[in-house]
Amino acid sequence: MDASGDRPYAEIDVTDWPLDRSEPLGTKPKRWLRDPASDKRWLMKDATHNRWADGTTYRKGDDWAERIATGVADYLGLPAARTELAVRQMDGENRLGVISKSVRDEPGELVLGNELLAQAASCDGRVVYTVNAVRAALEDVEAPPDVGGGLSAWDVFAGYLVLDALIGNRDRHEENWAVIDLYGSRRLAPTFDHASSLGFLLHDQQRQDRLTTRDRGFTPEFWAERAKSKFEGKPHLVDVAIDACETLGSEVRDRWLERCNDADRLVEPIWLVPEHRMSLPAREFAERVLRRNRERLLRI
Repeated sequence: MDASGDRPYAEIDVTDWPLDRSEPLGTKPKRWLRDPASDKRWLMKDATHNRWADGTTYRKGDDWAERIATGVADYLGLPAARTELAVRQMDGENRLGVISKSVRDEPGELVLGNELLAQAASCDGRVVYTVNAVRAALEDVEAPPDVGGGLSAWDVFAGYLVLDALIGNRDRHEENWAVIDLYGSRRLAPTFDHASSLGFLLHDQQRQDRLTTRDRGFTPEFWAERAKSKFEGKPHLVDVAIDACETLGSEVRDRWLERCNDADRLVEPIWLVPEHRMSLPAREFAERVLRRNRERLLRI
């Protein structure tokens, strides 16, 4: 499909945004910036690079993967950190990346999942990262305020796992989700950090080879079949989402899964990324991965 009737995602020049501070967590170059118009904090994460077989380097797609994930989350009705494609001039070059608006409400404190799990650990102190462990850790946590009434924090987190399954997000580890603690009252933070999705790390030649192969064990669909999660035992992302959905009431389960029925609408964000930020092979590969994950999720 194409997005000929839709407006492409914006690319924001943040060269003049003041530096707030560097971000020590994670391995990617990142820094907190202040939007001079609103004084809100945004985290800029630079697009990263891999080395190709001939020694040359190529830009990975962590920037567009983040923006696409936000678009899919918005369609599913999930609270997600707002992201925008960005460019910042540094050291005489234009750094491409993505900016993500802070999910922390002032003066609330962000409590990462690993800390929450440790607080809810078993009596022998062991912390095992499973769907049930996360569900238990969220038992006394409220849902985000913008998802409508009647949902628990776990109901919404299960939606996050549906999002992960669709886009093939392999990085939902214990520090890639959080709650916001405001004077002792805790609520689930919007979902964030979805760069490890949709084959973002591949070179275009690798994508093209998989798009055109006759070997069923080398297709984008086969790539999707290999997507393991960070949970104990590394189950497939779709299996994690299905397990989570089976713990939900039928109304909540239908809320997330019925929104996956329109495959064309789900893949639309892929085609809203500007052409100079995402190649045609990257788009076609990402679409086939998402469509396959959707088929597995809905057991079509």
